[in-house]
Amino acid sequence: MAKTNFKSRVERRSRLLGMLRSEQHWTTSDLRVHLQVSQRTLMRELASLKDEGYPIESDRGRGGGVRLAGRWGIERLMLSHKEVIELLLALAIVESLNFPFMTSNLQVIKQKLYQAFPENQRSKVSRIRKRIFVSKHFRSAAAYQPSDAHIDISQAICESFLEQRCLNIDYISEDKRCSSRTIEPHYLMLTWPVWYIVAWDHLRNAPRIFRIDRIKNTKKVASKSFKLRPELIADDPYEHHFSSI
Repeated sequence: MAKTNFKSRVERRSRLLGMLRSEQHWTTSDLRVHLQVSQRTLMRELASLKDEGYPIESDRGRGGGVRLAGRWGIERLMLSHKEVIELLLALAIVESLNFPFMTSNLQVIKQKLYQAFPENQRSKVSRIRKRIFVSKHFRSAAAYQPSDAHIDISQAICESFLEQRCLNIDYISEDKRCSSRTIEPHYLMLTWPVWYIVAWDHLRNAPRIFRIDRIKNTKKVASKSFKLRPELIADDPYEHHFSSI
C-alpha cells in the first residue's frame, strides 16, 4: 500500500508541475479539480515544491492565481559523468573566448549545473574538472591540423583519461619524427583550438606534453591503470595561463 501511495504522489506531483508550466496562472480550485485532491493536500504539495527550490508564486485578486515563475531547473535531466564534463567544458570554452554577447552568466550557470547533481556525482565530476584546463590565450587555427581519424582517436583518449588507463599512441613530433609511446593521460589542456595531453611518458620515464592533433593512432591498455601525479601540472611554468573548468 505504501508503495502505491508513493507512486500516486509522484504522478500527482509530475502532473502538478506540468500544469503550472503549461499556463500563466492556475486558480487553486482549478488545480484541485484537475488533480482530484483536497485544498489541504494541494497546499502541502505547493509548499513542498517551494521548499525544494521551485519558484512558485501566488497572486491574489481577480486574474490572479498560482504560477511557476519564468526561471526553473531542468527536471529529470539524467547525464553521465562524461556528459556532465562535456557540458561544463563547452561552457568553459565559450567563457574563455570572452564574447561580449550573452555570456555574462556563464560562471553562474556552470556552478548551478554542478550543484544540481547528486553528491556522489558531484565528487566524481569535481575530481575530473580539476584535471581539465582551458587557457585564455589562443593559437592560430592554421596550426591545428586534425585528421579524419581524430573522432576515434579523441574517443580513445577521452576514455583513457576518464578511466585512468594507460594509452599506447603513435606520435608525430614537430620535426616529423614518429614514435610509439605508452602514456598516462593525467591532464587535458586547451589553448583554442589546440588540445594537449599532460602525461607521464613511459618511454622517457618523465612527464611530457603531447598535442592531440599529432597523435595518429591509439590503443587503450585495458589492464594497466595509473594513479594521478599532481606534480605534473603543479610544476608547469605555464600553469598560471590556464584555469580548470
